[in-house]
Amino acid sequence: MQKTVDLLKHALSRRSASDWSRRLNTTPSVFTDAKRKGHLSPVIAGNLAIDLGEDAEKWIAIAALEAERDSPMLQRLRQTLLHAKP
Repeated sequence: MQKTVDLLKHALSRRSASDWSRRLNTTPSVFTDAKRKGHLSPVIAGNLAIDLGEDAEKWIAIAALEAERDSPMLQRLRQTLLHAKP
């Protein structure tokens, strides 16, 4: 499974953080904070995915999983998603 930081890197290779922040009506610090934390929020991930022509639902789900604390239920869900067919 890819990580939202991969989506962020892809987005920043296409446009600057300033361009994305104007496009998404946010501040460039959203992207700086995401890099520092190692993940995007589901809302930012979904919107970046839409603009990049990626599957927004997939990226929203990945971002939601990244935001959760580790638990047996989270591990079960990750394993299920890893084995799911696209």
